[in-house]
Amino acid sequence: MEESLNEKQPDIQEEPAVHEEKELTGIKGFFKKNWPVMFLVAFIMYVILLGIGVTAEIFKIQWILDWWIWKAPSR
Repeated sequence: MEESLNEKQPDIQEEPAVHEEKELTGIKGFFKKNWPVMFLVAFIMYVILLGIGVTAEIFKIQWILDWWIWKAPSR
């Protein structure tokens, strides 16, 4: 029965979609290709730094609070 249904329908051959992507080179291509990974790394580093800072504030760990990242910029 399935064979008779297949015979009634015309043969339609779909061509695969052709995507022509320009290969980006240089710095622009690097960022276009790797931006999700770089964003994830930056976010993870931010969370780690935030956790260290909060822990240092709560437990008053002075040597961590003396790091350059938490000092006010001097003129």
